[in-house]
Amino acid sequence: MSEPILTIRDLKVAFGPEKVSMEALRGVDITVRRGECLGVVGESGSGKSLTALAAMRLLPSAARITGGSVLFKDQDMTSLSRKGLEQLRGNEMSMIFQEPMTALNPVMRVGDQIAAPLRKHKGLSAKAARARTIEQLDSVGIPDPHRRIDNFPHEMSGGMRQRVMIAMALACEPKLLIADEPTTALDVTIQAQILDLLRAKQKEMDLAIIIITHDFGVVAEIADRVNVMYGGRVVEEAGVGALFDHTLHPYSIGLLNATPTIEMEQQRRLPAIGGAVPHISEMPSGCAFHPRCPERRPTCDRLVPNLETVALDQRVACWARSTADEQVA
Repeated sequence: MSEPILTIRDLKVAFGPEKVSMEALRGVDITVRRGECLGVVGESGSGKSLTALAAMRLLPSAARITGGSVLFKDQDMTSLSRKGLEQLRGNEMSMIFQEPMTALNPVMRVGDQIAAPLRKHKGLSAKAARARTIEQLDSVGIPDPHRRIDNFPHEMSGGMRQRVMIAMALACEPKLLIADEPTTALDVTIQAQILDLLRAKQKEMDLAIIIITHDFGVVAEIADRVNVMYGGRVVEEAGVGALFDHTLHPYSIGLLNATPTIEMEQQRRLPAIGGAVPHISEMPSGCAFHPRCPERRPTCDRLVPNLETVALDQRVACWARSTADEQVA
């Protein structure tokens, strides 16, 4: 088993001033190993993207890290100086944001945007950076890269803009790539092409990838391991095979049941999880999922379950699955 490249432990993030702050991440534990793809899954509001932004130290001004650690290799991201962060971001670790049309600068040519990290981190001349940018565009499958390098983002399709984002993120050959909903708003064919591209780059570069998604189909296609998040915590962690074959947490089961399959073609409605993800200002006590959980117990609204190892490749935070339940009930 390869060594960890990113280790997040008990990460806590809050919004608002200290006296009236609202906790959005409530003790996140995530480990990513060299060369593997980790899927992070959950509904909107579960804390997936916020975890990624905290790991990159790109939180909005209203948010702050209040506890825990984020270790990239042996460096704690939570205590790095601005200069130290600038040396890492875009160089050894990169991020693809949800919307390439808003993440890309609309008034800069795409080639200049890809060349920028090459000039900053690799010290390339303008000519060398342009040549390398053309190679990058070609490597991510953009046709006629010599011409496309001078396009503005609005002159490209959504799939091509996503490829530009990948080219820019991988320009400096990072060791870790965080991809936040990289296939959102793309049609099924383009989604498959983007996932194939990420998988190819993972193998080619021995790249560690965190892919953030709400789509279990994406997870099945590309991930080696999966973390399921709810209410600002990881509630289940498993190898991708174990998660699909032996799903444990009631929330994970609900998400999987709501994933469309061929067998569901004749059904008029997909199964759904009742209720909604709670707002951070209205987070319930105990297990955050208990108001929506079909297997809730008296313990669930009083105590927060810890991630407990239940198999070699699987951990779950659920009182209905816990061997400690009888002791605390």
